[in-house]
Amino acid sequence: MLRLSQLFDHESVITLAAPIDEHAVAHLSAAELAVIERAIDKRKREFATGRKLARAALAALDHPDVEILNGPDRAPIWPSGIAGSISHCDRVAVVAITHAAHGTVGIDVEHRDELKRELWKTVFLPHEIEALDAAFDSSMRGRMALVLFSAKEALYKAQYPRTATFMGFHELHVAITPDVRDPSRGTLRCTFQNDVGAIDREGFARASVANGRFQLEATPGAEVLTSVFIPR
Repeated sequence: MLRLSQLFDHESVITLAAPIDEHAVAHLSAAELAVIERAIDKRKREFATGRKLARAALAALDHPDVEILNGPDRAPIWPSGIAGSISHCDRVAVVAITHAAHGTVGIDVEHRDELKRELWKTVFLPHEIEALDAAFDSSMRGRMALVLFSAKEALYKAQYPRTATFMGFHELHVAITPDVRDPSRGTLRCTFQNDVGAIDREGFARASVANGRFQLEATPGAEVLTSVFIPR
């Protein structure tokens, strides 16, 4: 289990990563096992590893031995006063947890080399495609396209606890700024392209901005890792 310290500016966020653990299923509760009873073994291992990490992070926030089930929307049900996000790929699970009084978090991990060009128009705005072509050479363009895709996934997870609203990929514009000293990491600026949120819940107005970070090769098996924090 590895604690990641450079994905969130807010010091209250606990971020943990670990390889997918084939033995983690044995530590699930009966109710948690029921959530994945029809899943394939691969999915069971990924789910269980995420829950194992989440319990470790929650214990650090004085919530030990918590059972983490899914709501009707399949999102994890966190203890009262907690905001969290779980992501996993074939090899790694990652969890970010904080006190909800500070804000909400989204995290996403990807285990692949790039996002193929033929998928770009499905998930990116024209200006985002122009920026990828202008800012990155051919050796890095596909990888940074994957960063952009992953950032949209992380933002969706961060906004959903507040709005309970689905967002399409084109409802968000993401700008990537690599660190000049270490281009394997950098910042994300996520701008809402439309109003998002139901009438009876907190929402986000068009042009609202949420900030995040990305890191390449943050841990073995995590080619791309992105995070978004939305302060309360």
